[in-house]
Amino acid sequence: MFIGWIRGNRLTADLQEFEAQKVVDKNLILTTYAQNPTYCFGLYEEKKLLALITAYDFYDSVLINNFYTLDGVEIDFKKRLVQLLLNNIEANRTILILAKSDELDSFKELDFERYASFKQAVFSGGGVAFNFSNATAKSISNENYQQTLKKYDYRAFREDRFEYITRAVMKQSSLMLSNDFGYQHSYALNRSVVKISPWIMQSEALSDAEKFIRGVIYHRGLKKIIAFIPEVKEIVDLYTSYKFDVVSGYQLLYLGNKPSIDLEMVYAL
Repeated sequence: MFIGWIRGNRLTADLQEFEAQKVVDKNLILTTYAQNPTYCFGLYEEKKLLALITAYDFYDSVLINNFYTLDGVEIDFKKRLVQLLLNNIEANRTILILAKSDELDSFKELDFERYASFKQAVFSGGGVAFNFSNATAKSISNENYQQTLKKYDYRAFREDRFEYITRAVMKQSSLMLSNDFGYQHSYALNRSVVKISPWIMQSEALSDAEKFIRGVIYHRGLKKIIAFIPEVKEIVDLYTSYKFDVVSGYQLLYLGNKPSIDLEMVYAL
């Protein structure tokens, strides 16, 4: 086994083989690697990529935005991969990761702490009875979404994430919906799976949030839709009311200074 920096000269080919066994956010991996390859590491068996981790460097914090392992990779190798990344991040940085709950003990051994519990919401297609009029569509199709994104995303995360969202996360398949109370971004992970990420709303803008969830189902509902959502009752209830299956199993963890995130604004991480 070899653990070290991702082999960038064959990363695209490696990801094609990797995603044959696991759904990955290939575009986000590639754009994150382009932003800072020194925060991108892989586990290899000879030339085969078995696991990878990448992180995006913000001004105040670092977000571990991709952490994938193929089935059969032992927990010790996963921990070594995370530790290698941590060893290469400057001291006194806040580090965030959305981890599976069954990996919580391993991250705690690396001094991560739990910030909040999250759930995965999954829409598997099929009919959902609701009205989606032209007026509703126009009300969330604000072309001048950038100011809304900057305003509410910063208010939710206390971090300037504008470049990350518009350059690293966005891709050709992106659908951006917005109005004066928030924005929602969704994009295709592959031909059959769409991910909502991120979706940020002004606090207590539930009626407008309902317009956005109708919009994403209207535009994307023939595919599987996934989102990772905080355990905030109003947000969970909104997803379940539109036939999303919501299951526990994720934890937002941090290392270093505790962040200040307004979870009531985060309708999808």
